[in-house]
Amino acid sequence: MKTHIMIDLETLGTNVDSQILSIGACAFGPDGISDTFYTVINLPQDQHVKTTPGTLAFWLGQGSEALSAIWATDMKLDEPEALIALAHWLQGFAGEHIIWANGTKFDLGMLEHAYKEFLMTPPWFHNADRCMRTLRAHVGRINIDFNGIPHHALDDAKYQALYVIQAHNILGLEWE
Repeated sequence: MKTHIMIDLETLGTNVDSQILSIGACAFGPDGISDTFYTVINLPQDQHVKTTPGTLAFWLGQGSEALSAIWATDMKLDEPEALIALAHWLQGFAGEHIIWANGTKFDLGMLEHAYKEFLMTPPWFHNADRCMRTLRAHVGRINIDFNGIPHHALDDAKYQALYVIQAHNILGLEWE
């Protein structure tokens, strides 16, 4: 069986080149979540970052838990270091990966753009991406408790992975 990975980002915008704030990921399979990755991006203090006004308004409306998970943490890496750390974490799993996201154009599109911007190759094959939104369109709402802080990349990734596991069970899908 291939390693299934769920990736979630928190960003300052909705465009592919928007600033990434944090990266959360978890490895999962039919038995649950087996490993996690999380990092917050250290924003450059003297450079412009790409954002969208609607996303700024969204973040201003979030609670203190969500904001402090990104702004008040000491565990920050510069963006290229964060991308390298994610690639190294993914290399820890033998064989090929299935890379899931809640919409491959958003999370994975932004990550692929960031890797290319820093002259790195994305650490997954071009055909490894899977979309949780497609599953949700076929399965609908599943009653899963959310544990953690909303809009925290790792907590969101874990929730999304649990959804995919349940959707596989409901649809009777085989694990790749």
